[in-house]
Amino acid sequence: MDDDRAEISLFLPARRGTTRLLRALRAYRDVLRRLALPVGPIRIQRRFIRSRDWARAWRNSFEPVEISPTLVVKPTWAKWLRRDSQTVIEIDPTLAFGTGHHPTTAFCLRMVERLARRRHPARGDKPLAFLDCGCGSGILTIAAARLGCAPAVGFDIDRQAVRVARANAKLNGVHERTEIICSALERFRPRGASRPPGKGRFDLVAANLASDVLVSNARRLTRWVRPGGVLALAGVLDRDARKVAAVFRRLGWRRIARESCGGWTSWAMKRTP
Repeated sequence: MDDDRAEISLFLPARRGTTRLLRALRAYRDVLRRLALPVGPIRIQRRFIRSRDWARAWRNSFEPVEISPTLVVKPTWAKWLRRDSQTVIEIDPTLAFGTGHHPTTAFCLRMVERLARRRHPARGDKPLAFLDCGCGSGILTIAAARLGCAPAVGFDIDRQAVRVARANAKLNGVHERTEIICSALERFRPRGASRPPGKGRFDLVAANLASDVLVSNARRLTRWVRPGGVLALAGVLDRDARKVAAVFRRLGWRRIARESCGGWTSWAMKRTP
């Protein structure tokens, strides 16, 4: 989608009645025109594509991504020469969002790494308690566990995403150090061993969600962050950034980091004492 224009692509076997489908779509377009609905111009076209190994082509389009010099995300089939200082996470593209390539995911990953690496067990620092709201593929929760966060908790309303996230946690060897929960944001409650001290609050809460979801749940997200903790907000289109920032500013949050990339705005915030 770009500048209020949307494009929908369907990939169908040529033998499956595409001519009939085209007729139906054009008839639907004509109905919309007769109703004078403000939908703008609609163009429908068909193009035949030569058969090829689509699975291989799809795989080739996903390459490793360096989130930072010390954090890399790669698909399982890609080779990567790991440096001693690097944490490498394996995530394959699926229907669950989060491969590290999107700027909002990358921002949240950098915040997880930055805060987690500040903790030094040798000097008595407690691990960072981390929560990911809408975990998708589980990439942030997995990164948090790999970087020493405890607990590392993620939840998602989509059962398929939860299954994918749990499988990814096992793939990365952190399934026993993460908790992936199926829950709506409005119903989520930390449970069992995942509940950190301090009224169930977390040192870092990541919320890579749509603007309206962030706005309507601003107070709830605020309650989950410990005093002195950080709230990472992402998933906000640049055009909505002022509105979202204003809502959290009224709740006492101040910006400590901001990034705008590819039309998306992300923040890290701390609450004013």
